Amino acid sequence: MSQKMIESLRAVTDEIKKMLTVKAAVGEPIEIEDKVLIPIFGIGVGVGGGGGFPGKEEESWGGGLGGGGGVSPIALIAVFKGVPGPEGVKIYSLKGPSTIAQIISQVVPSLLEKFMPSKGKPLPEEKKEKLKEI
Repeated sequence: MSQKMIESLRAVTDEIKKMLTVKAAVGEPIEIEDKVLIPIFGIGVGVGGGGGFPGKEEESWGGGLGGGGGVSPIALIAVFKGVPGPEGVKIYSLKGPSTIAQIISQVVPSLLEKFMPSKGKPLPEEKKEKLKEI
């Protein structure tokens, strides 16, 4: 990689480092009636660099740098004035549950029902065998 390309890549990554701060992920508090709302953001960044073919000055070629990023709201923290302790703070997700989380929430209760023994009773042998198959 040429020295100019290395310097350019360093400059890009230095600028990205300046942007990636807690302040960028936590929004300004918003006071509404009896509560304070604090938005939380997810930050994504991607950077890429290219290369080239060394050779005699007229035969060499190369270059390429690119990058991108985005910010999206992921949660909202609500602090209720006058409500002490953890009860006075609620966190609301602004993202829907992932597909895998939905599948797990549907499958786990039925698995527990099938394979967990009732209170104080040992697990029957046929259920132990089914567990080994999973």
